[in-house]
Amino acid sequence: MRRYGKKSGFTLSELLVVMAVMMILAAATIPAARQLMKSFETSTGVRRVISAALCNARAIAAKEQHYAGVRFQQDLKGNQYMIFIIHDPALRPLGFRAIEGKKPIKLPANIGVMDLYVRDKPIEAFDVTGNVDTAASNANINDNHEVMDTTTFSIVFSPTGKLVVHEVRVRNRTGNTRADDVFDIDLNVDAGDAMFYQDDYANMGLGQERSRKWFVIYDKKAFGAVRASQRWTEYLEYLKNNETVYVNPRTGEVINY
Repeated sequence: MRRYGKKSGFTLSELLVVMAVMMILAAATIPAARQLMKSFETSTGVRRVISAALCNARAIAAKEQHYAGVRFQQDLKGNQYMIFIIHDPALRPLGFRAIEGKKPIKLPANIGVMDLYVRDKPIEAFDVTGNVDTAASNANINDNHEVMDTTTFSIVFSPTGKLVVHEVRVRNRTGNTRADDVFDIDLNVDAGDAMFYQDDYANMGLGQERSRKWFVIYDKKAFGAVRASQRWTEYLEYLKNNETVYVNPRTGEVINY
C-alpha cells in the first residue's frame, strides 16, 4: 500500500486571508508614515531634527576632544543641509572639515534656516581679525550671494561640550585640491564630484566667519513672495524678534525664549 506523507503549505483560502491582513496593515501604516513626513516638514519638526543633530555634534566634540559642530549650507540646487564638521589642526588655521562617515542631512524643501548675518567684507574669504559679519537688513540681504551667506553658518561645541563662538573656515579633508565628496573647490563641486563649496569664495558669500548660538527657521515660499528689497522689514525682522531659536549651551538642544 502506498503511503503519502503529510503535505505542508497554505490553502488558497489561507493565502487570501494573509493577503487581506497585509493589505489592512499597509493601509493603516500609510497615513502614519505620511503624518511623520508631514511633521518633519513643519517648523516644529525641523527644530527636533536640528536639536538631535546638535546634541550628536556635542557628543562628538567631547569624544574626539576637538571642536565640532553642525554646518548649515545650500547645495547647487538650493537645498539646505546639515553637515557634521570637526576642527582639524592639520588644515589651515581655523580649518574645519566634514566628519567622515556622517552623511549630510537634507532639510525639507519648503523650510530653511538663517543666522541673519552677512559678511561685511565680501571681497575677502579669509580675514585674520575675524571681524567679517554684520546684521542683516534690507540693504544687505537682497542679492543671491547674501542669501547664500546668511543661510551658511555653523554651530560649534568645545571639547568640553560647551557651546562656543569660534572662528570657522570649512575646507576639504585633505586641505588641497584633491577631490572631497562633501566640501571642495568650485571646479569639483561644479563637476558633481562634491556637494558644497568650501570657504574660499567670498563673492558667493562663503568665507571665514564666527559660529552662532541662535538662528531662525523660515518658510521658503513666504520668503520668496517678498520683494528682495524688503526681505528684512517685511518678513525676517518679525522672525528675529518673535521666533528666534536658541541653542542650550549645556545640552545642545534648541529652545525658544
